[in-house]
Amino acid sequence: MSLEISNSRSPGPVWDNLPDEILVMIFGHLADVGSVWEEDDPLRLTQLPYRPADLELLPPVGLRGYPFLAQVCSRWRRLLDTDVAQRLVWRHVCIDLGHELVTSIHTPLRWSNARPSLADYHAAFQSTSLSASKILRFLGRVRPHVRRLTVANSEGFEGEGGEWVSLADKHDFGPAQLGWALAALRDNLTELVLHRCHDLVCPSPSSPSAPSLEAVAGAGGGVWGLLPHLPHLRLLAVEGLRGALPVQQAAALGEMRQLEALVLTCECRGLEVGLEGVPQAWSQLTSLTRLELRDHGLLPCLPSWLPCLPRLRHLDLSGCNELEGGGPEGAGGGLQGLAAGTGLQVLVLQRLSLDHVLPTPDEISYAAHLGRQPARRCLPDLSPLGPSLRSLSLAANCFSQLPGWLGALSSLEHLDVSHNNDLHIRSPLTSLAALPSLRLLDFRCVHVSPDEPAGYWCEAKCTTMQHLTRLARALKRRRHPQPRLLLDV
Repeated sequence: MSLEISNSRSPGPVWDNLPDEILVMIFGHLADVGSVWEEDDPLRLTQLPYRPADLELLPPVGLRGYPFLAQVCSRWRRLLDTDVAQRLVWRHVCIDLGHELVTSIHTPLRWSNARPSLADYHAAFQSTSLSASKILRFLGRVRPHVRRLTVANSEGFEGEGGEWVSLADKHDFGPAQLGWALAALRDNLTELVLHRCHDLVCPSPSSPSAPSLEAVAGAGGGVWGLLPHLPHLRLLAVEGLRGALPVQQAAALGEMRQLEALVLTCECRGLEVGLEGVPQAWSQLTSLTRLELRDHGLLPCLPSWLPCLPRLRHLDLSGCNELEGGGPEGAGGGLQGLAAGTGLQVLVLQRLSLDHVLPTPDEISYAAHLGRQPARRCLPDLSPLGPSLRSLSLAANCFSQLPGWLGALSSLEHLDVSHNNDLHIRSPLTSLAALPSLRLLDFRCVHVSPDEPAGYWCEAKCTTMQHLTRLARALKRRRHPQPRLLLDV
């Protein structure tokens, strides 16, 4: 089949002139397109190797987010039914229950070209529900092609105005149905993402479907006991946990020796949610290259062996504000073992109440006067990571000064100290400007003082901005590549 498009002007939309191969590639792109557009991310923060502290990343809705493609014309329907298209567009399947409910509401053709009234929308919402059996039948049809599965928003979603829309009694996709889906896809599944599906992974004892999942899993433990039976799974991400995760359940993941990326995040920051401890069984995850444990308010300590896993390159402990053990308070707050992870390339320590030293009583009183949380722990010396560390994010902490050893991180490409409201730069940043591999410095929202008169900066703020301005001039003289410096002016 020819890939050339005639230059002659023919009637009809340009879609009618595209070769079948190009259309199939476009359909495949729709399956992977994300929810962050260029206008939403002008600073290109989503391209960084770590999660920015001020940007939430949502999973793509997948091709099921475009349910009317097969209804456009007979040609598109025929293309979507071909084996080539099936293999391309259904490699990644996303079951976003919130998005699919809204899509079902807009199914009537009389709404295809006009937005429904608020009354019509609410009436349709009340009468619309999703069937788990239809979802399972669909997964059965595309089972040979699926490599990545995402299930999202099983409990609800945020509406256009930011209000919470509950999906209670709007679908019957529960833990048992998730178990059946994973069992059907077990032979080919390599990536699994569960986004804001706490009721599926940690069902309440009163949930009628929870015992059924345990029967599917064989040995109990809910979905955690089922996951080790996915032999080809390389990436597991469970995001949006809202309750405690006992060590006994999490220990089942230690059997997944082939796992390369593990992401466990919690939705309720500052509350007693998430992991109750790092299981000793995780020391067997010798293939793990990326580990993200974000906002686990129950995590008490960090095992000394964790940063030293043989292939670990990316470690994110952001928001784990109870990390203490592993060393005395004030000598690293349980984080001093990070210096032993000499293979780490990306280290993310956001929202941990860190400073270069612990605050004095006067500084604690001043922070309380400003209504701010004083630093609770100091960041250990990470200069032993210098040969390997490429990205370091210390955003949204309590730094009053930059650690003196940052210039020793000779391989550093990205340094993020944004949203450290009390950061005061007292001397030139010559050592940072001299880093040979530097690509990005993020100094947004530093030294923010709420009691400054409108239009005036205090002396410390002026000094900070003067040194940042000199740093910007020094970086402009560099080429190939020229580092980016992010500032608030």
